[in-house]
Amino acid sequence: PARRRRRHREWTTTSSTSSSSSSDPRSLVVARAEFAQIDAESEDAPGGVAEGRFGPDAILMVGFTAEETTRWRAELDDIEAEFVKLVTCTTAMASGALGAALEATQDDPAAVAASSEAYDENGRVMIFSGMIGGEVVALVDLWRETGLDDTLFACLVPNNENSDVAGLVSEIADDHREMLAKVAAEREGK
Repeated sequence: PARRRRRHREWTTTSSTSSSSSSDPRSLVVARAEFAQIDAESEDAPGGVAEGRFGPDAILMVGFTAEETTRWRAELDDIEAEFVKLVTCTTAMASGALGAALEATQDDPAAVAASSEAYDENGRVMIFSGMIGGEVVALVDLWRETGLDDTLFACLVPNNENSDVAGLVSEIADDHREMLAKVAAEREGK
């Protein structure tokens, strides 16, 4: 555990935060599809909804290709975050609880058939677990540096742990669309 935390801190500080915008990594979905600001300096779960870390060291990949999953695993390994487990969301997981999906073990997540039920028109979502605010921000920055397609980001928190994955992904996508519409309306009004 001490070694894991040290590694977390090392890779957390290697990436800078993005500037504020509608795609600001500090504004992630953290609780039942509610946006919350993420404090990159906090030692607590994102959004201040849990003290310390919450959930297993894992990332649920909803709607990603095998190639993207393989590339993401390599990126995590490059920053010495090999202990962060990747989990491909399967059809069975889509109708199950988020917490249970993040606890799943897959020998090769890139080889697992991804569910189309959970994301189809909702877009892709990466759900982080077991991380503090700065780690989440660093990984969002890292994803954006890869040049891979855009995705939505969210975090496991006590309020969404028992939510079904497909429903939660739908809520996240709806809230994201609402946020983009609000930003667009504000820009037009200025």
